[in-house]
Amino acid sequence: MDIQGFKQLISFSKERELNQSYDVTSFLEEVKSIMGTLPDHTILQFITDFGFAHFNDEMVVSPLEKQANSDELLYVSGILGFGNTQRSVEKSIKMYYCKEQISMKFFPLCEGASGDLIVYSLEESSLGNIYYWSHDAPIGDDLILIAKSLNDFISRIEPKKEDKEDKREVVSVTYSPRLLKLINEKRIKDGLPPLEQ
Repeated sequence: MDIQGFKQLISFSKERELNQSYDVTSFLEEVKSIMGTLPDHTILQFITDFGFAHFNDEMVVSPLEKQANSDELLYVSGILGFGNTQRSVEKSIKMYYCKEQISMKFFPLCEGASGDLIVYSLEESSLGNIYYWSHDAPIGDDLILIAKSLNDFISRIEPKKEDKEDKREVVSVTYSPRLLKLINEKRIKDGLPPLEQ
C-alpha cells in the first residue's frame, strides 16, 4: 500500500479538532530532552498529517521477525496524534517510557491491539526501525520488529482477511431407535422436520 491507498482507509476522530492549538514545538523540545533525539522529518510529518485517524476496517501487519510460539498478524489500530488527550504521542511517552514498560528510546506512532503500541526506535543501534510493543509479553520479548522504515511499515499494512474456512469437525451421531423416536416427536411438535439415520 502507498500513502494514497492509506488515505482511503482512514477517518479522523474529533480528537484532531480538540488538539488544533497544541504546542507541537514545545513538546518536541521536551521529547528531545528526554530521548536525546527526535525522529526524522517524515515521521513528524506523518503524525501531523494523519494524527488521530483510525482505520475504517481491521488492519494488520506481519512481523519481520518470527516470534516463538506465534505466527500471528499484529493489529494496527488508531494513529496517535500531537496533543494531550488519551490517544496522543505525549500521553504514550509519559505512560510507557520506563524500565517496567518500554525501556528503549522510542517515538509512538500507532496503537496496536488493546494496550499495545507501534513505535519508531530512537536508539542509535536501531534508529528508524518500527516495532510492535506487546504489553503482556515478558520484558525483553515485548518488542517485535515489523518494519525498517515508515514507508516499509505503510506498505506492509493490509486489511485483515476473514477466515472463511470453517474448521469445525463434522461429527456423525447415531441414535438408538427409541431415542430417535423421542427426538422426532419433539421436533415435529416444534414444527421441525424429523431426523433420519
